[in-house]
Amino acid sequence: MDVNTLVGLLAYLLIGLAVAPLLVLGLYMLADRLGLRIAERLLDALLPLLTLQWLGGGLLNIVGGLAIGALGVWAVMHDGGLVGWGAGALLVPFGLWRTLRGVGVTRAFMAPQDPP
Repeated sequence: MDVNTLVGLLAYLLIGLAVAPLLVLGLYMLADRLGLRIAERLLDALLPLLTLQWLGGGLLNIVGGLAIGALGVWAVMHDGGLVGWGAGALLVPFGLWRTLRGVGVTRAFMAPQDPP
C-alpha cells in the first residue's frame, strides 16, 4: 500500500467519522416526523456515533496542533527572513492552543459520566 492510498483512506475515514452522526440524526428527525417506530432505535444508535465523533475530533486536534506547532518551530529555525520568522512565531502558540483544546475535549470525553 503506497502513501497516497493510505492518506486517501485516512481522509475518507475522517470524513465518515464527521458526517455519519449527522446523517443518522437527519434520518432520526425524518423518521420521528413521519411517526415511524424506528426513530427511537436510530436515536439509540446515534450515541455511539457521537462519542466516536468527539473522540476523533479531540485526537485530531491534538495531532493537528502538534503538527502546526512543529511547523512553526521549523519556520522559525529555517532561514526564511523576517516574514518566515514572524509566521513561524505565530504558528507555535496557535498550535499549542489547538493541542490544549484537543486535550480538553478528549479529557471531557474520557471523564466518568453520571448515570441519568
